[in-house]
Amino acid sequence: MLVTYTIIFLFIVILVIFILYLANIYIFPRKLEEIQQLIESGQTKIAIRKLNDIIEKDDRNHYAHYLLALAYEKENNIQYAILEYRQVLKISKFDDKVNEIDIRKRLASIYKARNAVEEAKKEYLLLTKLDPASYEPFYEIGVIFFNSGNIEKAAPYFKKSISNNSKHGPSYYYLGQVFYRMQNYADAKQAFIEAIKIDPNDYKSHYFLGLVLRQLGDYEWAIKEFETAQKSDEIKVKCFLAKGTCFLEREQLPKAVVEFERGLKFAKRGSDTELNLRYFLADAQEKMRDLHSAISNWEKIVAINPTFRDVQEKLKAYAEFRQDDRIKDFMIAGLAQFEHTCRKIVEAMDLTVMDVDIISDTEIEIIATDTEGKWRNTRRTNKIVRILRTTDVVNDKLLRKLHEKLKEKNATRVIIITAGEFTQSAVDFSNTRPIELYGKSDLLRLLKKI
Repeated sequence: MLVTYTIIFLFIVILVIFILYLANIYIFPRKLEEIQQLIESGQTKIAIRKLNDIIEKDDRNHYAHYLLALAYEKENNIQYAILEYRQVLKISKFDDKVNEIDIRKRLASIYKARNAVEEAKKEYLLLTKLDPASYEPFYEIGVIFFNSGNIEKAAPYFKKSISNNSKHGPSYYYLGQVFYRMQNYADAKQAFIEAIKIDPNDYKSHYFLGLVLRQLGDYEWAIKEFETAQKSDEIKVKCFLAKGTCFLEREQLPKAVVEFERGLKFAKRGSDTELNLRYFLADAQEKMRDLHSAISNWEKIVAINPTFRDVQEKLKAYAEFRQDDRIKDFMIAGLAQFEHTCRKIVEAMDLTVMDVDIISDTEIEIIATDTEGKWRNTRRTNKIVRILRTTDVVNDKLLRKLHEKLKEKNATRVIIITAGEFTQSAVDFSNTRPIELYGKSDLLRLLKKI
């Protein structure tokens, strides 16, 4: 009788094992596939409940953990999703349903979205070993290094990404950025051209290609690239700024003013772009002798950012201009009036004008002699009088140049009159030479005299 019970018991045990085996092969997978369909249809809460029931009975069911991670990720419960993906990696059982590369890609993407840079980098580095033929992990590591300012480390990863996928435009774009920051303009130019070949609507590549071409002195091509790039609302304002600087560097001042003013219509109030637009607009206006407008823009900049570039120095240099109409008229006068005023200044110094050389609309040189009434019994000698109506600081380089001209002009003295100031080196040089320096306060005194 005992033998009979033993045989029956063993038979039942074997039957249960066989049923569980069949269920594991045919029933559980079908159940998990149904749960996957629930996740795909958005019924994540039901799926999570069912998966937790399964895992409670079989904690090492890697596919159930994987599906649970997918469900949590779809519900934006990222912390739990990470835990479940990590659990799958810990179980370390992979097949056609659960793939290590897929899991690490998902984890890297999650870390990237959460700005967990170091964790993302670790996953991407592992992916370069697991899937060396893929371009994506190399590209992503390159971007991480680039964004952290480590451009030298970024370059090889972008090159490897391009090697794995020569049609990946963003890799060319970032490689171009690397070369641009390293001032390797020839290679940067080629990288941006390749990016544009792949995607003609890659406006950022058009923009940076324009910046590179400007550095290379190809202004016409650069302007065309900026005009293409300005189709993008994101960088439109920067394109106006870049075009304006091209015209400014080419001394095409009216065109520069137009571009800067167009940019100001779209610039965000108080942004660095707005301040730069106003700064370079004021630079163009200053060169065009439209000093009222230039000063207005400097004042607007100071109201937003008092320490921006050298704007405080600009306003200080034009302090007299803002307070005294004589300086104002002198600084903004047309060329003919500027020449006439320079003659009057020289005469106010008891000198007689002998010759006038208009160097530019801001600089005039006059050869003059002492008036006959002052020196009746002595031989009159020439003096070189250089008058500058700019606020630029005058250094000793100009003084040395004029000092060398004394013999050529049969002159015995140099007089320099400026609306700006002199460097200490210029003052030191003049102290031991026949050179007289007249700063803006002296200029104002002379203007009052005439």
